[in-house]
Order: sequence, then structure tokens, then C-alpha cells
Amino acid sequence: MRRPFNRLFLLFGFLVITLILAASGYMLGMRHLEGQERDFWSSLEWASETLTTTGYGNDSHWESPFMVVFVAAVQFFGLMVTLSIVPLVLIPWFESRFEARLPSALPVLDDFVLVYRWGPAVSSLVVDMGSQSIPAVILEENESRARWLREKGHRVVYASLEEGQLDLAGVERCRAIIANGEDHDNAAVIAIARQRGFTGQIFALVDTPKHRRPIILSGADAVYSPMHSLAAGLAAKASERIAPRVTGVQLLGDDVEIAELRIQPTSKVAGKSLAEIDLRRMTGATIVGQWYGGDFHGQPSPHTTLEPGAIVVALGTDDALAKLGELATPLDRSGPLLVIGFAEVGQKLVEMLESVGESVMVLAREPHERLDQCGDALDRQVLEDSGLRRARAVILAFSDDSTTLFAVTIIRDLAPDLPIIAAVDRADNIPRVHRAGADFALSISQVTAQLLGHKLFGEQFIAVEPRIRVFEATSTPFVGLTLGNARIPERTGCTVVALERYSKTVTELGAGLTFSVGDGIFLCGSGEAHDRFFAEFPAARPD
Repeated sequence: MRRPFNRLFLLFGFLVITLILAASGYMLGMRHLEGQERDFWSSLEWASETLTTTGYGNDSHWESPFMVVFVAAVQFFGLMVTLSIVPLVLIPWFESRFEARLPSALPVLDDFVLVYRWGPAVSSLVVDMGSQSIPAVILEENESRARWLREKGHRVVYASLEEGQLDLAGVERCRAIIANGEDHDNAAVIAIARQRGFTGQIFALVDTPKHRRPIILSGADAVYSPMHSLAAGLAAKASERIAPRVTGVQLLGDDVEIAELRIQPTSKVAGKSLAEIDLRRMTGATIVGQWYGGDFHGQPSPHTTLEPGAIVVALGTDDALAKLGELATPLDRSGPLLVIGFAEVGQKLVEMLESVGESVMVLAREPHERLDQCGDALDRQVLEDSGLRRARAVILAFSDDSTTLFAVTIIRDLAPDLPIIAAVDRADNIPRVHRAGADFALSISQVTAQLLGHKLFGEQFIAVEPRIRVFEATSTPFVGLTLGNARIPERTGCTVVALERYSKTVTELGAGLTFSVGDGIFLCGSGEAHDRFFAEFPAARPD
């Protein structure tokens, strides 16, 4: 708020000095070049009229060429000063004088979350809190950003830690504090809050993991590194060894496998529901979910549409999956993972993948001893040379979203069926990255929202990506009923994927299949669907 006033003071001093110099020069020039005496006050009058372009008084003609040049120079200089004053000084002064003042103290509000410094890491969390009617107050030290946040409808407090304006009076009314500034500033804010008597939870987001302990000692309850959390989220998307799509498949025996296939836009099943195509009867395979728009949509119903470009997850025998492969393109799961970008996220990502035994290739622009290929990832030839076509998936770990968008477009053109996983800085760029061709996109703010949302508000606060599992049940409640009449998917959200009868696993199931005494049923669903199934049919629980 002081800067426009400082400019006014500097402008005043500049004008006084300029007038004195111009008047002195004119007085000397008239005496020695024109042979006419002018006192200082007459010269000052000429200087003010010339610099402001309002006129020249009695003097409007000069004989000496040097005097003419001097007068012309003063005229042009005055014009430039006049044109510069308006945008650089007057407009900022009027804005600061008449626009609303930003609050500098915490509002009188109960049970709110105080967020110190706005940034990509907390944007999704603040939006999620708004949807849950949980008030958030953003403490921001950058005035332009504070005004922008206020225009967006956020509650904002503008105060400077460096200038001693931050005292956090009223912080005891907070539910929790999230520190998202520089590591040393986070520590200072946490210490001030604790000195003020705040006893609630404080969570800090750090740039450097080695600063975790000092920030904990300052009073934080937990410290997270968003970059490392983003790397963990990308690793989970890329490797089933870290986060399996479907667990418990081993219950079905060695004859049943799980596969991922892409629904090409030209496939005859693209855009159709499972009921329309009766995929299980056609192929013997069971669709247990599909990746679309970056999310895994499990628990498919007969009305679920196979989206063009989606990656479906299917269970079945080799023959069943081969038949499904005639309708969709099987994804190669045998090649290495290609990581492009080797900054902080890329390095941690490679470390996590290699720790679980994954084969990883690395491409980056800046030289590093770990790289398999050094070059520009936006160069098609460099991508070809990096082994793109033999990779089973590519993971983009760039530091800016524009590069990510362009790289996704190039890679999708080179390898139409290759799964692309992308790290995104700003959450609002995720839809753009998906439209460019990425299968999965994850932002720092999404990861932070899941971490802190779970810590602060419980699992109900955010929609955690569902994990699908296969589990076993008995046929006791269904004996004599057909698979269609039992209506298990409609009542529980679970899908029957196999039947064990006379020690043989049957996966080709039709709606007319009748349950018999002693049958073992294998179902697939989320954790909630599993609990709902046994709540609906307690007699089906295995002994």
C-alpha cells in the first residue's frame, strides 16, 4: 500500500530538481547566448510552462542555434515526463487511494482453516473445503495475489511477515493451519501461532525434505513434501506392483488372468453399453472397470458405456481375453516404463519405481548420469531414439504444463495406444491434458487435497480412487436362482466374475446360469460393495 505514495514523493522531488535545472540553464543561456538578462523567477516560469507544455509567456523566439536546441530538448523532455507520469504514478495512486483496503486481521469466524500463502499445492483443497461448507481463510503476503483471490470470492487476509504486520490475533478460533510458504516462513508462522496459544493441528508443506525436522520442532504436527507425494501418486498410476488395479485375482486360480485393453474409437463396442453388446456372452471375459478421464470407474452396471479411448480392465481366461482383444487393443505390459523429465518429481518417481523392481528408462534435457537418453523430449526423433515404442507406458514429469501439453500431443501421435501418465502443476489444466491425449493426469493440488483432506476431515471429505478386489462367497442365499434373477450387481454393486463348481473354475457365465448347492462364488467390487454384499446376504459369508 505504501508504494504508490512513495512514487508520489519521488515524483515531487524529481519535478522540483528538474525545474531548478531547466530554469538555471535557461537563465544562463539567455544571458550568454541571447544577450538578454532573465532573473531566476522569470526563468522558472519559462521552465514550468515549457515542461508542462502550457505555453512560453513572453519568450517565444530565440536567435542562437544552441538556445533553440536547448529549448527543443526541454520541450521533448517535458512531453515524455508528462506521458510517463499518468501510467506510472497517477493511475497507481488513484487505485490505491480509492480501491477497497484488504483486511489485515483474521476475521471473527469460528472453526475455519487458515491457509498461509496461496499456491497450486492448496488450490484443490480450498475448493473442496468450499464444497463442504468448511470456511477457509487465506493469509497472503503478496498484495496483487491477495486482491486476485478476493476477486475470486476467497476470504483473504493481507499481512507481511517480514514487515512485522503478522500477529495472528484470533488464531485460536481456527480448526487447523496449513503452512504453504517458504520453509523458513512456514516455521516462523507456526511459531507465532503456537505462541498465540493455538493448540489445534498444523500441517506444513515443504520444498526441501531435510527441513521436516526443524519445522516439526517449530510446532507442526505433520510435514509433507508435495513434490514427493506427486511422485508417489504417479508411481501408483504406472505400476501395479505399487497399487494393483484389482487385488485377490489369485483366488480364481492360474487359468484366470487380468488384462488392460484400449477401446479404440473405431471399435464396434465403442460408445455402447455392456447390456447392448452382451460382452460376457460374446467373449467370456468380465469387465471390472475402465480408466477414463484420468479416473478409474469400477463397479460397472449393464448400463455402463465403454467410452472411446478408455482403457478397460478385464478378467478372464486366455481364450476369453483373446476374444476381447479382437474388439479392443490389448496393452503391452511387458516393456519398461519411460520417465521423461528428471527434476525433483522425476528423480523421486524413478527411485520409487526401481525400488519395487520396475524396469525404467529416463529421458531428460539436462545431462545426468542416470539418464538413458539426453535430449529434447519435444523432438520426435529424440522420442523415437529413447525407446518410446517399446515402453509399456510413458510418464511425463515436466515442471511446466505447457511443455506437458505439447509433449502429450506429440507422443499420442507417435504411439496411439501407449498409456500416457502426466504430472500437472495447475489442477485446472488437467482437462486440457486429457483432451491432448493423456490417459492419467495428476496435479500437486490433487495429491495434497487427498493427504490433508483425509487428515483434517476424514475419508468422507474426498473421493478416494476406488480399489477393486476379488473375494469369495458361498451360493447359500442363491440356490435355485439364476444369475439374472439374483440381481447381485443391482443390489450390492458387486459383479460375479467366476463360479467354482466340482473343483473347476467357470468364468463363462450367462444370465440363465442357476446356482447350485456347494457352488463357490467369486465376486468383484470395491470395499464398500464388499461390505454391502455381506450385509445384504450374510448367509453367503464363507465359514
